[in-house]
Amino acid sequence: MVKEYFGTYTFPFNWEVVASGFWVKYPNPFSQHVVSEDVLSRSINENNVLVTKRLLVKERNFHIPKWADRYVTFKNVFVIEESYCDANKKTLTSFTRNFSSNSLMTIIEKCVYTIDPNNPNQTICTKQAHIFSPLLFGSGIEQFALKRFKKNADKASQGLQWILEKFQVNKFKGYC
Repeated sequence: MVKEYFGTYTFPFNWEVVASGFWVKYPNPFSQHVVSEDVLSRSINENNVLVTKRLLVKERNFHIPKWADRYVTFKNVFVIEESYCDANKKTLTSFTRNFSSNSLMTIIEKCVYTIDPNNPNQTICTKQAHIFSPLLFGSGIEQFALKRFKKNADKASQGLQWILEKFQVNKFKGYC
């Protein structure tokens, strides 16, 4: 069975500022588990959309139940992030998916950053995630992962907010 997460976060910055900050959101004190990020490819497609693929390495920084110790032997999780930044439509969409530890669990996340229709000086991020474990006792793992994901989704947004405030990204000229 698949567990799902849906959430929104409002950034008190315009879309251009948030889109600029998206590219420099690590390191930050809310995402210390992100060990590294590397750009694998970046291009502009036929629709004038910036397409970027990054590799994120995240350290497993959570404690697991004793019964799961023998199944969770990895220290790091490798994640692919694909993003599509459309400066004309003012949307930034990112998809992240772990490509390691899939025998235990797969998490696919989609984040869409758009202008707040009620306030053009703010940006709304809508997040959704699908969590699946192929194991026989997978529903317990999925429930555990969903709980962790909810907590980390808020921390990820707080981390980007921190970056936007700390480095005053609104002084940047470019955004994609």
